[in-house]
Amino acid sequence: MGLASSAWTDKVVNGRLVLECDLVQTSSTTEDSFTLKTPQNKFDSTKSWILFVNTKTAQTLDGTTLPVDLWAGWDNAFALTSANPPTATYGAEIASIIMDDVQAETLVARIDPNYRGTVVQAATGTAGHVNAGTPPYFVINLDGGSTLTAATCHIVITQ
Repeated sequence: MGLASSAWTDKVVNGRLVLECDLVQTSSTTEDSFTLKTPQNKFDSTKSWILFVNTKTAQTLDGTTLPVDLWAGWDNAFALTSANPPTATYGAEIASIIMDDVQAETLVARIDPNYRGTVVQAATGTAGHVNAGTPPYFVINLDGGSTLTAATCHIVITQ
């Protein structure tokens, strides 16, 4: 598989929770990459949060387009397995293509359980806006449809 997802780390910056995770693709393969579930009892899904993808280094992760999907879980055993396509234990994909294409620039989306408008897909120069409900856990999935290169994608959640 060639994929390693680091554990989420957390810190408080200026009174706000910051969660960070690296997706490290160590070889070129065609598959999805996804984080581990968000940490238990650190993250309040009843409040809005901001998702930043590819924030560490400017790297292109695939040869075509690499959309970002959002998965949610309702059990402590929630996890994604497999890689092409992923399958969920105690969860499901809840928002498809919330970001259009992870490339060298950082993409940003606001995930707000109170948002009632039309989903706005994050793209270069456009911040996204999504209602993802209030499940206890989330997983961020890079929905690879082409060969992912050996690269690192840094993911940050702020709340």
